Amino acid sequence: MAVTITGTEVAAALRLGDSAEELTEVGRLLAFASIAIERHLGDAFATTPDAVVNEAAVRYVGYLFDRPFASRGTAYADAIRNSVAAAALLPYVVVRAGSTADVS
Repeated sequence: MAVTITGTEVAAALRLGDSAEELTEVGRLLAFASIAIERHLGDAFATTPDAVVNEAAVRYVGYLFDRPFASRGTAYADAIRNSVAAAALLPYVVVRAGSTADVS
């Protein structure tokens, strides 16, 4: 449906402090995570339950918050998978097989 969790709720779920700097960073990462989750789900975003999308957002933000900026090659590159957000969203992703037209 939509990411409805707030930055303050994400910070509490991640057991972060409530300083202005931390809340600003969480807000920035939550905005990014919302777009990434919507893109990952595609058309299924509109029908995925809020609870699932919000939990994926918490996991995604938590991963991005603690991830180092300089990684070892591609060790931290796939944040949506490494954060386990992709696994939570997997049952809702629509996988297309390609063309279903008759072969001529």
